[in-house]
Order: sequence, then structure tokens, then C-alpha cells
Amino acid sequence: MTSKSLIGGITMLLTMGPVTGAHADTAFDKALTDGAKRLTSDEIAERFTGKTVTFVSAKTGDKYLVYYGEDNNVAGRKAGAKKTRVGFHAVNDRDQVCLGWQGRDLPRLRCMDVLLIDGKLHKFKADGSLSGHISEIADGNTT
Repeated sequence: MTSKSLIGGITMLLTMGPVTGAHADTAFDKALTDGAKRLTSDEIAERFTGKTVTFVSAKTGDKYLVYYGEDNNVAGRKAGAKKTRVGFHAVNDRDQVCLGWQGRDLPRLRCMDVLLIDGKLHKFKADGSLSGHISEIADGNTT
């Protein structure tokens, strides 16, 4: 590589501007641009641990009751259903809540960003698409 082509390559990189993250031009990005607040790991743990949340799927509108135990266990069921699934939850150092369901995807954890939008918590998938929102939060396990 000649010094002229190396300088040209560096100049091109410098004029490209900042490289965006994995969520470029997604619902996640739009929400942040529109003023949403991204929760930190500590804020996620405070709002979820030891509580049952009612999660509403963005895709189907179905409601799920999900309990985030203080021992990192998770239990969940579709609203109105009797069968409860169990698994594991954690909050990572990238400010995401992660879930793995027994019999489905353990030891894989599916991690999501959590944004506060107009007073409601919303969860976003790794691709930046909206997974759904939390409509209620209750202390303890009400699954």
C-alpha cells in the first residue's frame, strides 16, 4: 500500500463521521432521539428485582406476567394461562435485562435494552426493534 492510498483511506474514515451502534435507524434509535431515557443497570435492577411485571407484546398485544426473583430466578406465564415457565434473569454491565427460559433457550440469555418513554418502560431487542412495554409492576411474585 502506498502512502498516498493510506492517507486517502484515513481521510475517508475521518470524513465519514461517527460510526453508529448496532441499533442504527431503528425503533430504539428513534425513541432515544425523541427523548426516551435509557435505564442503567442499577435502575433496571431496582425496578425489576423482587417484582412481577405485566409485559405487553408489541407484536401480538398478548400480556405476560413475569416475576424477577431476587435470586436471579424468573417465572412467567401468559395472562389467563395456568402453566408457568421458569428460567434465569440477570442485568448485564451493558445496561440490559437478560432472560433465559428453561426448556427453551438456556443457557442462552436474550438481553434487551430498557427505555423509559412517557412514563412507561419499554423493552427493545438486540436488533433495535420494540419487544413490548411494561403496563404494571407489583411487589413480590404474583404469577
